[in-house]
Amino acid sequence: MKKILIAIALFLSFNLAEAQDLIKKIPANAFTVATIKGDNVFKLMFVKDFNESFVGKKLLTETSKSLDKSFTSIEDFGINLEKNMYYFNQLSDSITYNCFLIPIKDATKFESLINNKENKFKKEGDVRTMILPDSTSIIKWNNNMMYFVTGSINSSFFADSAKSARYGIKDIRFQNDDAIAVDSAAVVVDSVATIEEMVEEVPAPPVVKLKVQKKPAIKKSAKKTISKKKKALKKKIPLKPQYQHDDDAVVAVDDAYVDTANAMTPVHGIVDEQYDTYQQERLEQDAKKKRLAFTWMTAQADQIFNGSYESIETNKSYTASLDNKAIAELWVSSLQDVYNAISPEFGAYGKAGLMKGYGSLNAKLFMDDKSFRISTGLELAQEQADAYKKIMDRKLNKKFLKYVNSEKALGFMSYSIDTKAYLEEFPKLMKQTYGSFLGARMDEEIDLGAELLSLLLDEEAVSKVIKGDALFVINGLNTKDVTYTTYEYDDDYNQKEVVKTKKETLPDFLFMFSSEDHRLINKLIKYGVNKNYVSVEHNIYKILEKKSPIDIYFMIKDGIVFFGNSLTEMQGISNNQYNSNKLSKLHKQLLNKNNFSFLFNAKNLVGKVPDSEIGGEETARKFNSTLEKMGNVYMKSNAIKGRLVSADISAEIPNGHENALKYLFSLIENAAK
Repeated sequence: MKKILIAIALFLSFNLAEAQDLIKKIPANAFTVATIKGDNVFKLMFVKDFNESFVGKKLLTETSKSLDKSFTSIEDFGINLEKNMYYFNQLSDSITYNCFLIPIKDATKFESLINNKENKFKKEGDVRTMILPDSTSIIKWNNNMMYFVTGSINSSFFADSAKSARYGIKDIRFQNDDAIAVDSAAVVVDSVATIEEMVEEVPAPPVVKLKVQKKPAIKKSAKKTISKKKKALKKKIPLKPQYQHDDDAVVAVDDAYVDTANAMTPVHGIVDEQYDTYQQERLEQDAKKKRLAFTWMTAQADQIFNGSYESIETNKSYTASLDNKAIAELWVSSLQDVYNAISPEFGAYGKAGLMKGYGSLNAKLFMDDKSFRISTGLELAQEQADAYKKIMDRKLNKKFLKYVNSEKALGFMSYSIDTKAYLEEFPKLMKQTYGSFLGARMDEEIDLGAELLSLLLDEEAVSKVIKGDALFVINGLNTKDVTYTTYEYDDDYNQKEVVKTKKETLPDFLFMFSSEDHRLINKLIKYGVNKNYVSVEHNIYKILEKKSPIDIYFMIKDGIVFFGNSLTEMQGISNNQYNSNKLSKLHKQLLNKNNFSFLFNAKNLVGKVPDSEIGGEETARKFNSTLEKMGNVYMKSNAIKGRLVSADISAEIPNGHENALKYLFSLIENAAK
């Protein structure tokens, strides 16, 4: 019995090793890791359904055409669709690697996908290697996995002369432009002097009219000055004769002119020759860099395939970001590394800690039978996390909710922060971000600036004027005749100002924010009224701006400052006659529970945009058809947990669709028709 159990254990361990996830092949120092979870994807859509979908048919048709082969199923590619596929990259000061790890199910089918007459592969044991044209990429595969790597040299690495010399790379630059400019100036002076000599030799009658490159003839009073400049230049830079004056210059009587273009040709020839030499040397150095990159790529590919090293699985930040239910995931090691990667031209400042305090970033895609959702997360340093917790310690004013009508709203956006906490934490956050950028020598100045800002601002007073919560609602679209000024011209090109009208579709919006102390706002209103910038009627104010395509009204009521472009809506709010209590339970939760929220109701937009504004009747039909099939789109922030700040974007799928993936494919097909 014991032997049987041992045999079973060995059998299971063997199969487990064969089925091992390719994640173990990703090094621990990977900068970015992206994953597509084949098993989760094809639970939502069978391979057969994918092949018969619009996207599937397009993929198979185009692949068959480009490779001149016949593919009837994505299984013909030889890829194991039930396992995870990975992309990752590695950054260093010298080279960046972009890599793909794909599980193989049928190596023969996979080889037929990539093999052709131009691209041959070599085989060592069960490992095959193909080098793509120009040696820019390498593909290695065996019966279980395929590895693709391409590398790009970081130009900033060879800006260091010591590093360049180590690899035999020269810093090739074109000849100094100042020297070329002086050479050219000297030649021009020689040309002018020669012209003067030629002019003096011409007999008095007939009169000689000279044109030197469309410039007036040189006066005798200027000859001495030119001669002095010429001598001064020649003392600085001795020049050998580059051309023959008698052969190249041409003098004609009456319509005479001087042709100096040919005289300049030898100088241009020298410049062209220097540039050609520069280009040739640069190509030689680029070829050296390319060979060096290929050497590094080859070593890296061999290590991934055959080497033993620490896997990304040992990175706690990475493993904490994973979710078994996601169909795709993305993880980036740190925002500081991102900044370093995209800002090499900043030199030392690129590594000065501008993103200090911001850790790893992750994003996950979920799809189910109700919606698809993208969840994002960002790790913070403890000091920053504590600061953001204070800033986010506020809920939206519940009085706002009665002014949201879920039945007609096209969308809304809300946010709520503690203004006082934000103003108190702002100097600390700025010092943390820009202190490292400016350097330690500026610490005292930064501290002084932070103290000065705190003295100038009364955080408590500001937080009463603007508490920090706001809600913006779009209740619909209205077509309105808008006047505008243009200009017309008569037959004599006299300008005439003309006032015309045109139809524009404008949003019907309502914006509100909380305020306890209205003294400053009232003073601003009084100033606007006195200067005829603002008019008032029944406690509703109107901004008098002729150039604005819409009328803007505002008012203060119940500790809320309202802005909107519907006078009827403003009057309803002022008279307590606003049609309230039409907020759905889902929308109420979205607004109440989150510091930031966003909603777009696609169905409420159907038919609201005129055909003429979206490309005509046919385009409008497709546009409205797509909107009809869409559910609500949401965005919300989540409460800070530990040191993780996160947010979600989600979209509902309407009834009649099996799951989010199939619904997404139907949208793509509908849009492509």
